[in-house]
Amino acid sequence: MIRSHAVLNRFAAAGLLLAGLSMAGSAAADGIVAKVVNSPLNAAGLVKGGYAALNIYLQRPDARGIDFFNPHVPGYGIPAGGRIEVELGGGFKRNTDVKLGLSSVHMVSGTPQHGLSPKKYGYLARPGANDNIYIVTAASKDGIAASRLLPRASVAKLDPVMNSGLKVFHMGLGAVAFTNQGEKGSVSVRIIDGDGRLLGSGTAEVDFWDAPRAQIHPNNFLHKGRNHNWQRIRPGQTLGKTAGTVPMTFMLFDKAVGTAAQINDFKKGIAGAGVMSAKQLAGMGYKIPKALARYDAGLIVRDKDGDGKLDAAKDQIIGGVKSGPSGAGAFEVRSLVQGGAPLLSQLVSDLSPKRGKRFGGAIMQVQLQAGTQKGTLRPTFALLNDPDNLASGDGTFYTYTVIVE
Repeated sequence: MIRSHAVLNRFAAAGLLLAGLSMAGSAAADGIVAKVVNSPLNAAGLVKGGYAALNIYLQRPDARGIDFFNPHVPGYGIPAGGRIEVELGGGFKRNTDVKLGLSSVHMVSGTPQHGLSPKKYGYLARPGANDNIYIVTAASKDGIAASRLLPRASVAKLDPVMNSGLKVFHMGLGAVAFTNQGEKGSVSVRIIDGDGRLLGSGTAEVDFWDAPRAQIHPNNFLHKGRNHNWQRIRPGQTLGKTAGTVPMTFMLFDKAVGTAAQINDFKKGIAGAGVMSAKQLAGMGYKIPKALARYDAGLIVRDKDGDGKLDAAKDQIIGGVKSGPSGAGAFEVRSLVQGGAPLLSQLVSDLSPKRGKRFGGAIMQVQLQAGTQKGTLRPTFALLNDPDNLASGDGTFYTYTVIVE
């Protein structure tokens, strides 16, 4: 854990801190590890007995949790001559048939994620002191400064502010090297300089699920891969409609079915779903059930009769939206409006056949109209544990940040 200004100074000297959270299941966390969540490209990465497909969210002492993903906040780099260690413990059981290497660990900047290519940036991964440790190093003796770890050039041209540096480890993007056994697993990350000094460390635990859940994840497959999070608008403007902005975009997976081995390859998306705002619901005379009162900003509804419209009274309610601690007053979130009608979630295979074949899922796009006040908005989009039981509580969820300035 980072404990002093002296350690922070060593970070800066190593080029790590330069001017240059998400879903249910996370437990205790400390230090530079904020939380461990299900991979945003996998339908069932935290199920007991299943394969471990994970994202490890990092943080800084001065930018903890969700604030670390502000693109103005730099992430981490790899110190000259040093290394980053990632250790999976607790109930994470090593699949010894899979080699610990670049096929099973990937560095990411931001969320929705911008993958950092090991070939482009020159980083390597190998086994560590035991079968559960990855060692990530730079190919160059000079290390890799955070300021060099940027989105690909095409994305950089689109993002008003670029994320920089390592902010997330994606485990199991290609090969999956661990399975989930027992009740919970733990992940530790350590950053060590060329002299063997510990610059920073942290550990987070994550609870494994008794059964698969429907999934909602951040996603940036659309709009040429630009960052959909931490966008900025003015009072009264609509995110997703105002020039220079894009909608908040989500990957939706249906609840996985099958054996522990089969659910790793489950790809069915939730098509035909969208968001009805609290204003829309009130206008239709619909009263939100008491069991869903926490969804004060709206409901996530799945079109069941195929008419392309949403009606909470007759279609299936699968989740909702919490306004959260709003520093910018009232706002409205609803499905992206196109041609006067809501654009409901679409299968990835229909939008991008190549990605659909590899990952599956469906994409949901949501617009946000700001109110009259300036400040920070953080709506949380959650799916119910069981849509057939409105009292089942939240399952997976994700929080976007929007700045009204």
